Amino acid sequence: MTSPHLLQNWIPINLTFHPTDGWRSCWLDFRDKAFAEPFFEETISIARARQCERSALKSWSDMDFLMQAAETIPSLAPTAFIFHVSRCGSTLLTQACTTQEENIVISEAPILDEILRAAEKDPAVGYDQAEKWFKAALNLMGQQRNFTESTFIIKLDCWHIHFYDQLRNWFPDIPFFFLSRRPDEVLASHDKRRGMHAVPGLISKSLLKIDPTIDYGGDFNAYTADVLQQLYREYSRVSKLHDPKNYFFDYANGVEKMVLEFSLHTAIELHNPEQLLRRLNYHSKYAGQVFKGDPAPAEGKFFYQNCMTAYLQLLNNSK
Repeated sequence: MTSPHLLQNWIPINLTFHPTDGWRSCWLDFRDKAFAEPFFEETISIARARQCERSALKSWSDMDFLMQAAETIPSLAPTAFIFHVSRCGSTLLTQACTTQEENIVISEAPILDEILRAAEKDPAVGYDQAEKWFKAALNLMGQQRNFTESTFIIKLDCWHIHFYDQLRNWFPDIPFFFLSRRPDEVLASHDKRRGMHAVPGLISKSLLKIDPTIDYGGDFNAYTADVLQQLYREYSRVSKLHDPKNYFFDYANGVEKMVLEFSLHTAIELHNPEQLLRRLNYHSKYAGQVFKGDPAPAEGKFFYQNCMTAYLQLLNNSK
């Protein structure tokens, strides 16, 4: 019987940069903690709390160590990447996938975002370096921890569509699944509980492709509408490339169909479809709460013509 890798269950969770010391990675021992929460950051919090019961010390390494570790640990290559515009069923899709133990599901891992945006802190991090770090981090997150795993699904942050070209160059043969939804419905959801990209100042305007001269003041919905407009525009651009590994799905077509289409286009088998589809009856972020559907947005409150036009163009382009 093969001995476990010395770093089995150890995974890098985030990066830090200092102009003098350079880049370092923080590691966490997940032990037997499954990646079952709606967001990887929640899984990190649980694993970190358990580790603190054993030791308050944090484990750090330089990036060379991370690269070397990634070369030797048994892991799966990515099976599919999920892109989304937020509040469009992506979390429900990944939660449905976690009901099958053979699926490794990583949802919006902070370290992947930090690598893609590393040049914001350190312009010396170029395209090739980012690719090596990104793939190394995926190798470690996709490690076979109990050797029943056969698929590796990665849900990216919604603004990662703006990194599409480099991600497609890095993974030319991997299915990319793009999820969208009506902007007024997305905006209504953010009006109740905002994501990072829906709060001015948390993500750079240059990355989000919005006009840096506009002062939104306290109008968070107008800001979010402009962010969404650029997401839809980039989706439209990508759809026109007609890459055979790109698949587009809109939330209006139903969440059950979403799961079935995802399975079809990614070749990820549904071994227990009843259990998986049963998960769709519950809230994406609160597994014990029955989902009663989103209320219809108040008429006109969340309507922004520029945003809706971009969305309709996307639907037309992705037919």
